[in-house]
Amino acid sequence: MSRRIIARHVADGMVLSTANIYFTAHDNAGARVFRTAQSANPGHEVELCHEPACRFGDIVFANVDGVFYGYFFALTSGMTTIRRIPLAPQPGQVAEIIGPAAADIDIVSSHGNLVTDGSFLYWQSDTAINKMPVRGGAVTVLDRTPLTRPATGLHLTGGNLIYAVDRVVYHVPADGSAITPPALRVVFTAATGVVACAPAQAGFIYVAERSGAIVEHSSNASGVKQEPGAAFITSMAYNGALAWTQMAVTEIAPGQLDARWQLRVDAGVNDFTFPAGGANPRLAMFNAAGDVYWLDDDGVVTSPV
Repeated sequence: MSRRIIARHVADGMVLSTANIYFTAHDNAGARVFRTAQSANPGHEVELCHEPACRFGDIVFANVDGVFYGYFFALTSGMTTIRRIPLAPQPGQVAEIIGPAAADIDIVSSHGNLVTDGSFLYWQSDTAINKMPVRGGAVTVLDRTPLTRPATGLHLTGGNLIYAVDRVVYHVPADGSAITPPALRVVFTAATGVVACAPAQAGFIYVAERSGAIVEHSSNASGVKQEPGAAFITSMAYNGALAWTQMAVTEIAPGQLDARWQLRVDAGVNDFTFPAGGANPRLAMFNAAGDVYWLDDDGVVTSPV
């Protein structure tokens, strides 16, 4: 496996389409949305939108009446909104605000916290799981939650949203039909706080804990993928293989520890570990070919599996 940098920006959010990457980034001049090819090299990216004195966050896309739009968080003056732009715009496109401003959405330390089914947008605020039409409008609260920051990311699977609060992973129907309290919709309870999770096939879910453990769980079986104490996990993704980014700590001599950023990929018969390269790897995800993409302090990065 080899690591390749696609774009050198301080990236904050990312989504993959069939052949492209759309990502948000910030610098001293403000926030930007970029488009680049999954096979691109640094400098090939095209700026779609720029806003001074602002920071953008997670980004997703949806096809609305035949037009593909990018939807993303935007933080300015302490308030966060969801904005959208056409993904094939003229340079200098101005983003449209499509919903009310909120003071309780963490876009700095939470990643993978905005998802869509093509009709609605879903996100986790400090105290709720929320829903809004892709055309904009009123926000519907699907679940109330205790204070949760950072959020560990939302997952939309089988008509349910999967989310975590402290040690507990819950599910809630995305259509708003829940009539039972969250305590009766528990997917898994971890031994320590949940830092990431990834639903898999056949009802399985992988849960990364604050202790460094990774647990695989279904309704009738559980197992340990990684023992506690091995690492601090920063993101996780599943696409037939399981990938996660982490800070791994090993004892190289009595009383001497070595800490390194890693990307781990468990593809069943093959289990790969290699240096992530840049610091703070996060937001790991797979493309359709099974290659892994993630963000780190060097920018947007990929590695074939």
